[in-house]
Amino acid sequence: MTETDHRAVASDWFERSFGALYPIIYAHRTVDEAGPEAAFAAARLRLRTDGRLLDVGCGNGRHLHHLSRRASVTGLDFSPELLAIARRRAPSAGLVQGDMRALPFSRAFGFLTNFFTSFGYFLDEDENEAAVQSLASALQPGGRFFVDYFCAEHARRHLCPRSVRHVGAYEIHERRWINERDQRLNKETRVFEHGTCTGRYGESLRLYEPEAFAAMFAAHGMVIEEWHGDYEGNSLSFERPRMIAVGTLDAQS
Repeated sequence: MTETDHRAVASDWFERSFGALYPIIYAHRTVDEAGPEAAFAAARLRLRTDGRLLDVGCGNGRHLHHLSRRASVTGLDFSPELLAIARRRAPSAGLVQGDMRALPFSRAFGFLTNFFTSFGYFLDEDENEAAVQSLASALQPGGRFFVDYFCAEHARRHLCPRSVRHVGAYEIHERRWINERDQRLNKETRVFEHGTCTGRYGESLRLYEPEAFAAMFAAHGMVIEEWHGDYEGNSLSFERPRMIAVGTLDAQS
C-alpha cells in the first residue's frame, strides 16, 4: 500500500527524532538482541582483535557493547542523548558526536559498521552521496565495511500502515507510508503518556534498489562483495527484511 498525499516529513527530522523518547519508542531493540547481529557483522568483516572499527550511527550503543569486546572501537552519532547511554553500555569505546556527512576521520579505520538503517536520511540525494564519501574517507584502503539497510521491495510488500503498542505507561501510535514519487519510506510516531501526547516525530528513509545502492558506494571506491537478506545469512530477497551489504574499500582509493 502506498500513500502519496500524506503530510510531508520535515527535511531535518533526524535532528529531533533521536532524543529522550527514542529509547522508549525502540525499547524492543535490546542489547541482547544486538549480540548475534554484532557477531554476524564481525564474522563477515573478518574483524581482528587488533583492528580499529568505526560504528557510524552507533545510537545508544547496543552493538558497541558487543563489538568493544572484539576490537578497538569508536562510535559516532548525532544525538548527545543516545551517546550518553552508549557511554554507559560501552565504557571502553571512544565516542564522538558528529554528522555522517562530515566524519572527522581520514583513513583511520580498518573496519566500519552501520547498523539498523542508519543511512538514507537526507531528502537531498546529494547529501546521501556526501555521507558515502565520508564513510569511504574514514576507511583505510582495503578496509572492510558492513552496512545494514532495509529491503525496499520487502517494505513495499509488507508495509504496516498503522500500529499501536504499549511500553510501560506509554502508548505509541505509528503511521507508515511510501511516497514512490520521492522514493521515500516515511513514518510518523506519536507518543502518549496517560492520554496526553508527549512527543511527535517523523522519519523518512530513501528507498534504494540493490543496483543503485551498489553503484552509489562503488562511485566512492566501496565495492560491495556480498549481500544478505537477514542476520541468519540468507540471500537478499524481497522475502527478507534487510539489505545487508558487505565489502571492501578499493586499495587505490
